[in-house]
Amino acid sequence: MSETILQEIYNEIKKIRGKLEQLEELIVPAEKISEEELQEIRKLKEESLKGGHVDWEHLRRELDV
Repeated sequence: MSETILQEIYNEIKKIRGKLEQLEELIVPAEKISEEELQEIRKLKEESLKGGHVDWEHLRRELDV
């Protein structure tokens, strides 16, 4: 293949990739999380790595479920 054809193919692929990224943003919008949620996630990650757990009854009382 000639260099020109390869460049045209590359440019077309870049355009398609850009369109796909735009569609992805529309379909799967990025969700922002609060600092409090991030801290909770970190805490749960640490617990899971240490083998820790959350008592189900305590959690139910805390959430009024």
